Amino acid sequence: MTAHLTPEGRRAAQVLWDFHTAPDRAGDASGADILLALGSHDLRVAGYAARAWERGVAPLVVFSGDRGRHTSGQTGPARWERPEAEEFAAVARRETAIPDSAMLLERRATNTAENFAFSRLLVDGHGIAVRRAVVTAKPYMGQRALATAAVHWPGVHWSFRCFPGGLAGYHDDDRYPEAEVLHFLVGDLQRLVLYAERGWSAPVPVPDRVREAHDLLVRLGFTRHAVVAGPLRG
Repeated sequence: MTAHLTPEGRRAAQVLWDFHTAPDRAGDASGADILLALGSHDLRVAGYAARAWERGVAPLVVFSGDRGRHTSGQTGPARWERPEAEEFAAVARRETAIPDSAMLLERRATNTAENFAFSRLLVDGHGIAVRRAVVTAKPYMGQRALATAAVHWPGVHWSFRCFPGGLAGYHDDDRYPEAEVLHFLVGDLQRLVLYAERGWSAPVPVPDRVREAHDLLVRLGFTRHAVVAGPLRG
């Protein structure tokens, strides 16, 4: 099915975006021991993390990720030959003055749970105590990042922060087209619900209007990143 975006669909997309990104507008992100940047195909996350380090958000940035589905070629042409962590670190060095001593690279993770689990092992191995931490990722991963952290790196006060611009600003960059973002909005909501049922992340209440927005986008064909092609249950 070819996805078709209508004015109603755009309104539904905004509902999902606002829900996914709500953690960026909540909580106290001060006094963090580390900033964890979750690897992906979106290099803007790397630049944001490095600039956050420059602002003093945390003294150490952990870039986490091997190549995942969208960077290894599983969903199309391979984007990179190197792990996402290395690509992110290269962007950080290019866009800011962050030194290598302020970065740790976790190169094994291929999903969000592993981002947290493997980064935790890496940080522990360096003898770094983490009580407060900030995680940054693609903006629409806000809810899922914190829900995953609660299971795979508990005992830490986590906050989520992301680069600005909103939904409209996200696809201003030609590398991240509007339709692609909508597929991800649908898929990440499904993962938030289904992964909690499987014990892979903490449960997060999903309001009815968010579920309705999801179901509309599914009917419009935005299912390329979906786990199930149907209404959201659970």
